[in-house]
Amino acid sequence: MENIILFCLLVGIGSTVILDIWVTVVEKVLGIPPTNWGIVGRWLLGIPKGKLVVDASDTSAPTFIEKALGWIFHYAIGIGYAVLIILFFGAGFIDNPTVLPIFVVGLVLSTLAGLAILMPGLGAGFMGRLLPEWTPMFIYLVVAHTVFSIGQYGFAMLFVYLN
Repeated sequence: MENIILFCLLVGIGSTVILDIWVTVVEKVLGIPPTNWGIVGRWLLGIPKGKLVVDASDTSAPTFIEKALGWIFHYAIGIGYAVLIILFFGAGFIDNPTVLPIFVVGLVLSTLAGLAILMPGLGAGFMGRLLPEWTPMFIYLVVAHTVFSIGQYGFAMLFVYLN
C-alpha cells in the first residue's frame, strides 16, 4: 500500500509540476494566460452554496483562500489521476507502466473533465462552447494535457527506476 501511495504522490505531483512549467513557458512565449486557480478556488467555494457556475459579474481579485484552495485542488486532481490509473488498470501498473493507461486517464479523461466539469463551472459552458475562440482553446487544452500525460509516464518510469 505504501508503494501505491508513493507512486500516486510522485506521478500526480510530478506531472502537475510538468504541466505548470509548460503553461508558464507557453505564457512567456505566446502570451496565453494560464488557468486562474484563484477563480477555480472561488468556484469551489461557491459549490456548497449552490453556485455551480462562478459568478462572472464578480470581477474582484481572488483572495488568498481562493488562490490556495485552487492550487491545492489543482495538485489534488493531479494526484487523483494517478490514483485512477491504479484503480482502472491495477497495481501492476506501478511495476510495469505502459502508455495506454496514461493515454486513457492522463489525456482523454483529464481533457474531458476539463471540458465537461471545469469549463462549465467557470462559465465557459459545456465543452467550452461559450468561448469566442473555441478551436485554439481546444488545441491548447489537448496539447497541455498531452504534456501532462508525458509527465505522468515519465514519473511512472522514474518510480520504477527508483524502486
